[in-house]
Parts: sequence; structure tokens; C-alpha cells
Amino acid sequence: MKLTDTQLIILSSASQREDGLAVLPEKLKGGAAKAVVTKLLDQGLLKEVRVKRGEPHWRVDENERPIGLKLTRSGQSAIRVEEGADAEVAPAHSSNRAEKAPAKAREVKAGSDAGPREGTKKALVLSLLSRPQGATVDDLLSATGWLPHTTRAALTGLRKEGYEFAKSKNAKGETVYRTEKAPKANAKDAG
Repeated sequence: MKLTDTQLIILSSASQREDGLAVLPEKLKGGAAKAVVTKLLDQGLLKEVRVKRGEPHWRVDENERPIGLKLTRSGQSAIRVEEGADAEVAPAHSSNRAEKAPAKAREVKAGSDAGPREGTKKALVLSLLSRPQGATVDDLLSATGWLPHTTRAALTGLRKEGYEFAKSKNAKGETVYRTEKAPKANAKDAG
């Protein structure tokens, strides 16, 4: 089973919490959120549970009680399977998932000059990848506190936004990733 980046992020967020509750990305709202969650529920990767007020929830029931999403054993297994399948970040042109998203949609998103908000983990990851020496996955894990599959999902998300990664090996034989500060889409738009 192939998971989308959004599905991976949702499952990863739940796997990192002691209570196993999923937290939906801030930008995922309305019908899009319902579609993603329904698919994860149908596949048995998440289950709906009643949660206390103040705990992460995705909807309320008919009695206005919050309903959260809890990671299942199948969901944990799916993340591990995905982690092994996506161990290396592939070049943007060879990703089937990248081909499914319309190029214009990616360019509009990547064309923003605002960049990531300062102080976010995304900004931290980009700063590490922009260093002359680049960053290994272990560097990113140490800096963000993320699990390996979350880190790879973040790299995939950046690639979809138009960032391109140069890969090389360091003296220890580890893969090192580097990127430019601005997505390639900006250069195309300017020309």
C-alpha cells in the first residue's frame, strides 16, 4: 500500500505521541481532511476514539463530544513498510507521486517568495540542507527530533514544493543531501 505524504505525516504525528492520537496538518481542512481521514479509516490505519476536551480531535459527534483519531497496529506497520520502501529520496523527475500533482499547482505553491516561517522545523531543515556541507538524515533527525519516516516525508514534501536535492557521500559513506535556498520553480517563473 502506497501512502501519500499527507497520510504519512498524519500517521507519523500519531506515532510520535504517547497517546497515539493523530494531529492533522494545519492546512488540511474541510473536504480534503475528510477524504484523507476516511481513506486512513477505511484502510484500518487509524480508528476513531472519543477523546477528552483539549486532546487532539478531528470532529465532534452529534452530542458535541470530540472524536479523535488513534493510530492502529496496522497504521504502525504501514509506516514501517513505507519507511523501508522510501529509504532514499529519489530525484524529482522519477517520482510517480510528483507526476500525479499538476505541475502548475506545484509552481504556484513554490513560486511564493515568503519561504518557510522563521523558527519552524521546515526552516531548520532547509537551513541545514543549504549549508555547503549539506546534511545527512541523521543530522536532520538530531536537529528536529523527528523519526526517520517523518524526516523522509518532510524531504519528499520539500521536493514537491520544487526544491531539488543533490546527493553525495561523505567520508563515512553516509548520503549527504544539499539544496539551493529557492525552489527551481522560481527560476523558471523569472525566465
